[in-house]
Amino acid sequence: GENGALLRVLMSAPMSGEKGDDLVAMVVDPPAVEITEKFGYQQLIVTGILASGHSIDLTHKATYEITDEIVSVTGGMVKTRSDGKTQIRITHGDQSIEIPVAVSGREAVFEPSFIRDVSPVISKAGCNSGSCHGSKEGKNGFKLSLRGYDPIVDVRAFSDDHAARRVNFASVENSLMLLKPTAAVPHEGGQRFEVGSAYYQILHDWIAAGCELDHQVPQVRSIELSPNNPLVQKIGEEQQLRVTALYDDGSSRDVTAEAFISSGDTEIATCSASGLVSTLRRGEAPLLARFEGAYSSTTLTVMGDRSDFSWQDPEIFNPIDDLVADKWKRMKLQSSELCSDAEFLRRVSLDLIGLPPTTEQVNSFLDDEADRGVKRDALIDQLIGSEEYVVHWGNRWADLLQVNGKFL
Repeated sequence: GENGALLRVLMSAPMSGEKGDDLVAMVVDPPAVEITEKFGYQQLIVTGILASGHSIDLTHKATYEITDEIVSVTGGMVKTRSDGKTQIRITHGDQSIEIPVAVSGREAVFEPSFIRDVSPVISKAGCNSGSCHGSKEGKNGFKLSLRGYDPIVDVRAFSDDHAARRVNFASVENSLMLLKPTAAVPHEGGQRFEVGSAYYQILHDWIAAGCELDHQVPQVRSIELSPNNPLVQKIGEEQQLRVTALYDDGSSRDVTAEAFISSGDTEIATCSASGLVSTLRRGEAPLLARFEGAYSSTTLTVMGDRSDFSWQDPEIFNPIDDLVADKWKRMKLQSSELCSDAEFLRRVSLDLIGLPPTTEQVNSFLDDEADRGVKRDALIDQLIGSEEYVVHWGNRWADLLQVNGKFL
């Protein structure tokens, strides 16, 4: 959108004559907030543009001022208090920006759907995880489908099993389904949410409505994890993420609070339950988000101090080299010099046939006065066409595919 275009322009614009760490602009995504549900919310992502052209996440550093307190903002998370319209002024240093906010649906009758509203709450509370009631045998006689994949089983477990002892339609507040996760009665899993919280109210209203299961509600088609491929310049800085669910009826909503985001390399970055990523060292960490059976991924890059880096174009021999060089340039890595003929011969032999070269092969290759590229290409063709190549890779694939003489 407009914010994305502005961000690209600012990051590509020359920034001469200014200190590299000076904040010159701010961008907010989304640029306007519209919440139409009683328990809806919106996670903002505030990005600062530095004089160096680099960007920095300011979501948890900026201050938020609200004209009319129909919403509250903590860490960029906008939650509603009443219907109406207002403005949020976001400030950091000498930069500020205002975004409009429109809230509706707070006073409308809330009719929770198990699939759309209740199941995400149960998942976020951890009730249907593999270490809790979602395990193969469940816990203490109470079993749910793993991660909520079978809503019929889950609704029956809540409303039918053990003579429906887990719900109390006459006195909803005394339902075990509410007493256990709020720790009002002993619960091995501890307190999962508080009485009066949004999660509590969603479950309360669903029980009060009769624990219905409606399959006709919009289903999650996919989720989006943003920002895409975030880049953090300094080790120790943080990056807020947002998860948006896209439904099969064309609607969308922010589900950051109910989604799960994990880091594939916790030595480089870790992620909190609210989607805030903390960086620990230079490198790349794959990030995976999941929500109600849908998944999305991106890659976080932590640069670290590369102030002394100077890029020099490496030699390019084929299209793959172009792709590798682009990655090196993005990561601010300079390639090593080309290896010697002796190093190349040993490496390519081990890679292709799993054996070091013989003395005769070494002498022959080193004595060959042909162009370096020509003789190296010829060696690759020779090894790939050899019997040793067939044997080596036949055995490699047999190991990977678990080929067994008795069965295959």
